[in-house]
Amino acid sequence: MVSKLIKYDFMSYLRLLLPVQLILIGIASINRIVQFFEPATAFSDYSYSIFGSSGAYSTVFISSIVLYVISIVVCLLMTVIVSIVRFYQGMYTNEGYLNHTLPVTASQHIFAKLLTSLIFTLGSLFAVFLSFMVITAGEMNIEIFKAFFYLMGKFFSNLGANAVLYIIEFVILIILSFVFDFLKLYFCISVGQLAKKRKILLAFGVYFGIYVIKQIIGTILIIVITLNFELIHKITEWISENATAYVHIMLCLGIVFCALFSLIYFLITKHIISKRLNLT
Repeated sequence: MVSKLIKYDFMSYLRLLLPVQLILIGIASINRIVQFFEPATAFSDYSYSIFGSSGAYSTVFISSIVLYVISIVVCLLMTVIVSIVRFYQGMYTNEGYLNHTLPVTASQHIFAKLLTSLIFTLGSLFAVFLSFMVITAGEMNIEIFKAFFYLMGKFFSNLGANAVLYIIEFVILIILSFVFDFLKLYFCISVGQLAKKRKILLAFGVYFGIYVIKQIIGTILIIVITLNFELIHKITEWISENATAYVHIMLCLGIVFCALFSLIYFLITKHIISKRLNLT
């Protein structure tokens, strides 16, 4: 049954996000075609192309770049919005009446929504990457890959085994960051459903409240550390002597933070769905 839920959500995502991703790649292709008509000296007043002059070419080129950047923002924003809407509709609207009658636990419901959200988030990021490859197709692509492999070679030669650990830790942190962000959204939506009226407004309030609390705690920590000059000196000295260990510690702390709060958000969301469900 869980696989059927995932399949249903997958098809819903596909219908909504695939056209947006295809449009993004299409706009990137148009931008690449525009580049083929670049005048020999793009900024010369005396150069001409299919667009008439370098000024006309620059206008078309800049417009296509702006449109491309907007399409990236829309693609990524749509991914988040669809994830929020699919969770809300599947858990707390008329669709929820049907879903909660299925032989599926609250944990499985959350897992199904989370998995499809992660898959299509990665899909949208891949679409952005593919569109960038389309725009830079040709010699620029080759130069980018040369630079990338050169830097990676330096990275591994300088850090050795630590480079592999850095990559593993970084990948885990990125994945957990996505899990953390989606579970936080699910948590806010679920807490909002506890209200009798203005549930969506409460969900926004909870999200904003989390942001404010995080900013207050961060500001207090910065002030405390900043005022302690001796502590700053010791930390700076230790980092300069143990730079490799410092990076590992920061990545691992990020992993622990995301994992801990993801678990908290998951358990509270699960409790609300299991014990405090309110579809009225």
